[in-house]
Amino acid sequence: MGLRTPEQFRSSLRDGRTVYHKGKRVEDVTTHPVLKVGVDSSAVDYELAENPETRELAVITPPHGEAYSRFFLPPRSPEDLLRRRKLAETGSRICFGFPPFAKEGGSDAVNAVAILAAHCDAANGTPYAQRLEAFRRYLQREDLSISITMTDVKGDRALRPSQQADPDLYVRKVRRVDGGMIVRGAKAHITTAPYTNEFCVLPTRAMAEADRDYAISFAIPANTRGIRIIARSGPWEEGLVDYPVANRAAMIEGLVIFDDVFVPDDRIFLEGEWQFAGPLAAMFANYHRVTAAAYKYPFAELLVGAAQLAAESNGIERVAHVRDKIAWLVMYSESILALSEAACLKAHQDPLTGLYYPDPVMGNAAKFFFADNYHQAVKAVQDIAGGIVATVPSEHDWNNPETRGDLEKYLAGSQKLSAEDRFKIIHLVKDLVASELGGFWEVTSLHAEGSLAAERLATYAHADMKRYRAAALRAVGLTSLTLSRETAATRSA
Repeated sequence: MGLRTPEQFRSSLRDGRTVYHKGKRVEDVTTHPVLKVGVDSSAVDYELAENPETRELAVITPPHGEAYSRFFLPPRSPEDLLRRRKLAETGSRICFGFPPFAKEGGSDAVNAVAILAAHCDAANGTPYAQRLEAFRRYLQREDLSISITMTDVKGDRALRPSQQADPDLYVRKVRRVDGGMIVRGAKAHITTAPYTNEFCVLPTRAMAEADRDYAISFAIPANTRGIRIIARSGPWEEGLVDYPVANRAAMIEGLVIFDDVFVPDDRIFLEGEWQFAGPLAAMFANYHRVTAAAYKYPFAELLVGAAQLAAESNGIERVAHVRDKIAWLVMYSESILALSEAACLKAHQDPLTGLYYPDPVMGNAAKFFFADNYHQAVKAVQDIAGGIVATVPSEHDWNNPETRGDLEKYLAGSQKLSAEDRFKIIHLVKDLVASELGGFWEVTSLHAEGSLAAERLATYAHADMKRYRAAALRAVGLTSLTLSRETAATRSA
């Protein structure tokens, strides 16, 4: 089939899938007044392949065979990772800081599975790597959208999957049947779930031997019998002035329920090899945290621009503390870019597959930096814009002849801008940092693509502590440390 058009992508979603939104069954996600905002955002990934200005970035054209999406290219160099990162950034900029996410997250999962499946095969003689590569070729050929489907609902977080009172609180293999397996459970926070073609399911954590039924990875079409998707409600309200971003771009998550779903053998990439569940989750994070920083960079740019416009509309752009805050926002934005690019430039090569993955330390630092400082960025924008972002009247009042004159008179700011321009800027800031969308980003920035605690753990685990210690030992004038008498005695015993 080759590359699809945006309309072909939309048509593929009219496939009888089971989707609910606000308690009602959705017949067609592409025409639903809320879900189509997400559909149209995902379609940007397909528009990039058609646009002459971005086609070279978005499309791989092999010497022989059909062209396909760059997201489905196995990364075999740091340059492959850099261009993939740039493609994610480009789509996000078009969508006002939302990644289109038709292929970004799911292909992160495919790359991670490709590496760990090969290692599992080498250890156990399993056939997972060849299945994964066949699936990758299928994605290339059909140009499908694919969603990463990883986070389990988890139940009691203090208990392992096999210890839960309800065994379905992590997705699990219920039983093996002829030609495949039956799975049950649910995955939460799944981005693009209502309007993706495929789910790529990964274990969400390390497993013990008792958890082997939960150590599974597979891919499955979204309209497969037994799959139900409950979409989140979202911040969408009418008005392109009141909500200039929320009404034009979105990535809509859903709770994906697997109710005794049959997964055929050729779609299974891990089935009980519990030792590989944790490494697979970690390898996915290596890719996905760089993708997160790539799409967050354009949103950080948007915060800088909104703060500058707010300052100008209020006539305070030359005030020292305002300039300081905007300068900090610029540094925040550009540091996200620098860290995510550095993760690609310092990429590691897996010795078994030859595939490259981003440097875990720099990749985790990129995600941690933008997440840990996000609320500070929001605070700076809110401080500059003023309390009016929380109390501004609606565009309906602006459009009402009885109240328009009052708003033009009393919402005037700097003489350099009209009252109408200031009104629109106030609403932009409100949409970004003082609305339901703003709240969504405040939570999502912390928890999506891994928590701050997970990033700290991963950074420490991958840090070259030997190099750091050597630097300190050299400064102290030592080549090594001398064991205490007690420790030396214990070790000799």
